[in-house]
Amino acid sequence: MKKHLFLLFLTLMSGYALAENWQYRLPDKTFVANLSIPGAHDAATGSGWGGGLFGAFGDSYARTQDLTIAQLWDCGVRAFDLRPCLYDGYMNLNHGIVPTAIRFEDTMFQLRDLLVQNPSEFIIIHLLHETDGDQVEDSYNDRIVAFLQSDEIKDYLVDYKRNLTVGEMRGKILILSRDKYATKPIGGFLLNWKVDNVNWAEQTAGKIQGAKSSIQGSLYMQDYADTHNEGGVQTKLDAIKKMLDYSTKHNATVASTIHWYFNFASAYSKVGTIPLIGTTVSLSDGYRDNASHTNAFITQYLKADDYKSGPTGIILMDYAGVDKSKGYDVCGLQLVQALIDNNFGYIEDVPVGIEEVERFHPSDPSSPRHSLYDLMGRPVEKTGHGIFIKNGRKVVR
Repeated sequence: MKKHLFLLFLTLMSGYALAENWQYRLPDKTFVANLSIPGAHDAATGSGWGGGLFGAFGDSYARTQDLTIAQLWDCGVRAFDLRPCLYDGYMNLNHGIVPTAIRFEDTMFQLRDLLVQNPSEFIIIHLLHETDGDQVEDSYNDRIVAFLQSDEIKDYLVDYKRNLTVGEMRGKILILSRDKYATKPIGGFLLNWKVDNVNWAEQTAGKIQGAKSSIQGSLYMQDYADTHNEGGVQTKLDAIKKMLDYSTKHNATVASTIHWYFNFASAYSKVGTIPLIGTTVSLSDGYRDNASHTNAFITQYLKADDYKSGPTGIILMDYAGVDKSKGYDVCGLQLVQALIDNNFGYIEDVPVGIEEVERFHPSDPSSPRHSLYDLMGRPVEKTGHGIFIKNGRKVVR
């Protein structure tokens, strides 16, 4: 009892809760497009700032997260918005002109290692070249392809296809890029993306191109980002609701009816001018203020339907995993938990004790094994190498 109280105390003090490896409860046959996945917009901004003039403005003008990548993972986030830009010899992660303290390559290795330790899980990355932050003249296209094809990361990446399943994704990363860095993607290309647009016909006209360019999937996106004008926050809420009203009523059962959804909770409701530079940019408090509306709205939308409606798709939010930030009630932990819970209102948990499911293990990708479940419904799996997977985590015995 004392131990449980102590853990609860730590949770309350830290401002976020460690989530179970919630994806292990999903049946392998589930379409990834039919999930509700919590994600973090500009996920690197919770990791601090790089040096130089622009880094000094990070807390005021560029922060959209309070948690690091590892902390976002711990609270259940499984989609990450990463925005690399070119530096001398590496790719940094920026928010516009402001550099964060972490590099793209290092972050990818960190996510890879989290999957090695948690092979029941998977990650989706929304990738966007942050051209405003480029520090050198170079070829982003060549550099990103060379890294994604490197021995250190390539075996952990999966190619997009419309009917991609949870079983095919376990232990893997799906990179969906808004930039066409090559003739065919490593993962997928997000085509016809519209920003600050609430025209339903255009929001639903997106496509996702896979490695086989002749096959494209349907993309629905809501990315109304600027809410600082009068009526902007309500316009954002209306756009979020319209996308949710559609996605939660379309739980696809066959590949031909599948849509992939990106429904951005993120936006900024306040702008300011960077001293000495004169550039008008969004304010970190603007992201906080907007989150206090959008995160709470989506949470209540899902709870009102008692988690029984259908998928939200990928929700990229600000201040994921924390409910308060600098005096704002951003509701980011509540929303992450509501999205996770929403899955199990319309998707059955893996049946306890009766279903055996093949899992992919990064530590031994050539030798799939079968999962068994204990009486609590947790996978207990022997890999054949003295390693067991229990509750989605690797345990050496």
